[in-house]
Amino acid sequence: MNFHLLLDAEGRFVQVSKGFENWLTLPFSNLEGRFITEFIRSAHLRNLNNLISQNIPGDSLELNKAVFKGTGEILKWADLTFSILQPNSTTTNIMVSVRPIDDSGAAAIDKLKQANSNFFNAHPHGIINIDIDGSVLHSNAQITHDTGFSMEVLQQHGLLNLVTAKNRIEAIRGFIAATRQAKSSSLDVQVYTERQELLFVNLTIVPVVFEGQTVELYAIVKNIGEHIALQQTLKKLSIVANKATNGVAVLDSDFRIELINDVFLKMCGHPRDYIIGKRLSDLITREEVDYIVLEEGRANLLNGVAIERELECFRSDGSSFWNFIKLTPIMSSEGKMEMCITVHTDITDKKKAELELRMLADDLYRQNKELHQFAYIVSHNMRSPVANIVGLANLLELFKDDPETQSQTLKELTKSVNNLDTVIKDLSYILTINNANKELLKEPVILQDLLQQVMVDLQPQILVTDADISIQTKPLVLRTNRAYIYSIFYNLISNAIKYKSHLRPFIKIDFYQTESHTVLYVADNGKGIDIEKHAHDLFKPYKRFDFKVEGKGLGLFLVKSHVEALGGSLTVKSELNKGSTFYIKIPFA
Repeated sequence: MNFHLLLDAEGRFVQVSKGFENWLTLPFSNLEGRFITEFIRSAHLRNLNNLISQNIPGDSLELNKAVFKGTGEILKWADLTFSILQPNSTTTNIMVSVRPIDDSGAAAIDKLKQANSNFFNAHPHGIINIDIDGSVLHSNAQITHDTGFSMEVLQQHGLLNLVTAKNRIEAIRGFIAATRQAKSSSLDVQVYTERQELLFVNLTIVPVVFEGQTVELYAIVKNIGEHIALQQTLKKLSIVANKATNGVAVLDSDFRIELINDVFLKMCGHPRDYIIGKRLSDLITREEVDYIVLEEGRANLLNGVAIERELECFRSDGSSFWNFIKLTPIMSSEGKMEMCITVHTDITDKKKAELELRMLADDLYRQNKELHQFAYIVSHNMRSPVANIVGLANLLELFKDDPETQSQTLKELTKSVNNLDTVIKDLSYILTINNANKELLKEPVILQDLLQQVMVDLQPQILVTDADISIQTKPLVLRTNRAYIYSIFYNLISNAIKYKSHLRPFIKIDFYQTESHTVLYVADNGKGIDIEKHAHDLFKPYKRFDFKVEGKGLGLFLVKSHVEALGGSLTVKSELNKGSTFYIKIPFA
């Protein structure tokens, strides 16, 4: 069913049908004398105003899917046809034919509005719901929190009147683009607060579109005052940072780099454009220290606690340097970390000096330890044979006329001299290891081949005990000193057989690799060692823990000495009656 309207030459309502009144839910008394443009959405007004202003008899205009606003902002959709009638005497009238569109469109719009309302009401930023004519319909609590204006005040003044004059034209353009072109827009503007203070906000205008036409708008008002203040602070920081002698990098709340100075740029070696937006771990540290720098310290930084770290860092060309990093969080008024200022100091020379000092201290400690070992060997192992020799020499003098006593004494003297010679040889061998040149001869050694040679040399012991020795079949080539690595495995395997339990000896030899070391290990099911009791003396010379087995107590001492001469380290895990596992950690050559 079509309705018909009669307008005057300027577009005012002159006459409407009863059906139109019922359809629009407005009586004629509310329409008479008012312009039709007050009730039609703004998207159609330009063409309609052109028709009315030109007022050429016979002209017509069709508006498809025009939107009428009825009582309570109810929207009604219709196709309209405007016709300029021939003038009678001094007046010209406009006939309007209204063909209503199914109300399912209005229901769909209501459903769309409700969905958007639910979404925007839960939005963390300020939200203002605006109709297509710019009137404020609703606002959320965040708007009042940020600006101080209630919804009633916003409805009275409108959003655009709160925007400062210098930003108002740009804001109006955004509203026009949303209503006429159904395009969203976002701009940073200043608005007035209830106290007439200026507030920096990001204004995003989002149209609600139905069948290609805007039916209402949402304005998202995000308070960016603190962000602007941070940007100003960054500008000031950049001036200061570029005069600093240390590297400076400013991180955002997500720990990404926002600003750097020239010293930091030189430190990491990457172009400036590449650095901005990256994390520190992407630039100057290896992946495994990312946890230390960011994750482990994240809780402290987010809670406003500054942290410091010394890290070995790496430039873009792969070269390394030692970096002392201070990370200081900058907190907002709400207690949230908004930026983090990091100061980087190259302490490579200091670390080198510390390393040299530590090496000197370690060397002094080692020499002192060796002196103690020598004192122990001299006082315990040499005293007995020397005393025996002196005593036997006196006996020879006393019984020089007794051939039988002289013969027996000479035998004992020879035994004591041999014992003394053994001790001296041991001392000489220990000295050879401890004084080994740092440029120890190293060559490629196939571990499996070397172990086969060790087992050939230990064949009698292996056969007697029926020892089962398992060797990793995966080939391993070590660049090391063949004699030392042979001695290490010979002593460890020999000890594993010698100190076997009541079970058949089982010895497993295997390895694994880290980023910088090869870790070899020898595990057995032997008697084991009481580590808590003997840990202090475990690797000392001439220390024995099981006197039921013959030996001098030099095996583990020699193993440890050889491993350390190769630049590695030796550790052991053991329990009584549960066996032992020795770990040999050798650095890559």
